[in-house]
Amino acid sequence: MSLSADEIRRMSPEERLKTLNELRMELLKLRTQARVGTLTNTARIRLVRKNIARILTVINEERKKGLHS
Repeated sequence: MSLSADEIRRMSPEERLKTLNELRMELLKLRTQARVGTLTNTARIRLVRKNIARILTVINEERKKGLHS
């Protein structure tokens, strides 16, 4: 499931970090499965990486907004 930037912005900072950690763990598992050869849905790796990038982008935007205020 792909997360939109709007969905991420509506999350609390704690929810964002929790989701980020869950996605990083999932990515680790997917990469392990890919190495072993048991991964069936290879597109899932790309989707998880994009979701991680979206969360990090929103976190950095919030951080910069806080610095410039």
